[in-house]
Amino acid sequence: MDKKIRILILESRTTDADLIEFELMEAGLAFTSKRTTNEKEFLRELKDFSPNLILSAYDLPQYNGEIAMVEAKRLHPEVPFILVTDVFDDAGEQLNEILAKGVDDYVSKSRLNRLAPAVHNALGMRAET
Repeated sequence: MDKKIRILILESRTTDADLIEFELMEAGLAFTSKRTTNEKEFLRELKDFSPNLILSAYDLPQYNGEIAMVEAKRLHPEVPFILVTDVFDDAGEQLNEILAKGVDDYVSKSRLNRLAPAVHNALGMRAET
């Protein structure tokens, strides 16, 4: 990953978005990001920003990560979609269901040290296909 990747972040909490970006910077990932907080912004930036990766919260006011993932996969099926949320427990049935629907990975907000490896893995897997 020599060039900067474009990361679209869907997160309504500014502090959580800041922590996500900080974790990626600390890991030495070269990226530029756009933050969105709602459906309208997210759909606009899916088209305008043309992301290489999407990081999304699950629980947003009047929107959720599952619906966002469906829209993202419809417009950009090749772009990895990672949920960054504490809504699911690590082995829960609901998590397994959403992963089966097309989410590429899940990282708990309480374990953001897993984010950079998940990003590298998702981008690496896409590069191989």
